[in-house]
Amino acid sequence: MKQLLPLILIFTLLSSCGNRKDSNSAEQQINNTCICENDFCDYCVKVVSISDGDTFRGLTEDNEEIKFRIYGIDAPEKHQAFGNRSQQKLSELIFGKTVGIKIQERDYFGRLVVWVYTPDGKDVSAEMLKAGMAWHFKKYDKSEEYASLEKNARLKGIGLWADKNPIAPWEFRRSKKRR
Repeated sequence: MKQLLPLILIFTLLSSCGNRKDSNSAEQQINNTCICENDFCDYCVKVVSISDGDTFRGLTEDNEEIKFRIYGIDAPEKHQAFGNRSQQKLSELIFGKTVGIKIQERDYFGRLVVWVYTPDGKDVSAEMLKAGMAWHFKKYDKSEEYASLEKNARLKGIGLWADKNPIAPWEFRRSKKRR
């Protein structure tokens, strides 16, 4: 019985968190399965659209569409340098996939601010920082890991850090308000 307990636990986690559909290919199976280790995720959603490098929409198992803001990062705005590339990177990571969601809070605009995990368990915020496609949003997150990932991308000149004078999204938004 002790040997069956881990299998029962894994099956329970996958079935409670997964949005599993019948599929013919292994890739589709992976993309449509939510992996939430140790029941860490609050729930899973199928990503149906990417607004920009830190915002997306997902469908719950009840087909409710929800707008999410990714925790810990701030990506370039659409009309800002690297805005499209940041949006594309986020799309590569999660579009069309079922991802794990851990709710942090609700923001000023009513969006759920969440940690997001790919089907293979990668932290999406960390992946965006590693790729140089977002800033660590230190105003709201004090993570040393995220700060280090941003610093490494800056030092290597990866992504938006290849720009001679990258402008933080919050500065870009502020300058647009002044006009």
